[in-house]
Amino acid sequence: MQLERQFGIRMSLGSVYRYMSIFHLQSKRQHKYITKKKETQNQPYIVQNVLQQDFHVSPDSAPKWLTDITYLPCKDGLLYLSCIKNLSDNSIVAYHLSNKNDLSLVIQTLEKATDQMIQGIILHPDQGAQYCSPVYQQFLQQRGMIASMSRKATPYDNAPIESFFSILKNEELKLHKSITTHQMRTVIQHFIHYYNHLRPQWGLKKLTPVEYKDQFL
Repeated sequence: MQLERQFGIRMSLGSVYRYMSIFHLQSKRQHKYITKKKETQNQPYIVQNVLQQDFHVSPDSAPKWLTDITYLPCKDGLLYLSCIKNLSDNSIVAYHLSNKNDLSLVIQTLEKATDQMIQGIILHPDQGAQYCSPVYQQFLQQRGMIASMSRKATPYDNAPIESFFSILKNEELKLHKSITTHQMRTVIQHFIHYYNHLRPQWGLKKLTPVEYKDQFL
């Protein structure tokens, strides 16, 4: 897609693989996802799975957002990245980085997305402790959002946001070994801008998320 967009070169996937073989190029291999079982906790605010792995968004259906957290190892410690993904155009609506994986991390991510919130949006995370917090649930209720939550130990219920984290780590972070938390913040900022504005997707008719969204404005 980038060859076509940047240079006007149309080439099948088979041809791309053939040239990669000729020049001894290999892509970074993805690691198989392994489900990590969490200890049962007393979490009174676990809600039902409204989304039910229905990641399709039609013009007459409620908007759907997914959210999750991933950790980013750095030379001088860990950073935690919280993101919200819009299934209507696959864009990253908002993100926040912190050195603590706590309630403040997810609330600040939500606050950054406030100007894009409308009544009836489904917001779907996993059963992380932050998302089961009364403060988090109250935040959604006050803004007219519909809470949904993955089933326990079922990452496929939140697959599109997991897919974004996989893309981030395989396409970008593997190129940046042993960087500081300050450098990581810059890398994340640049990649999310690239992902939203410059990286085309097959599922968006070879458009970027921003280009796809602009069609309907």
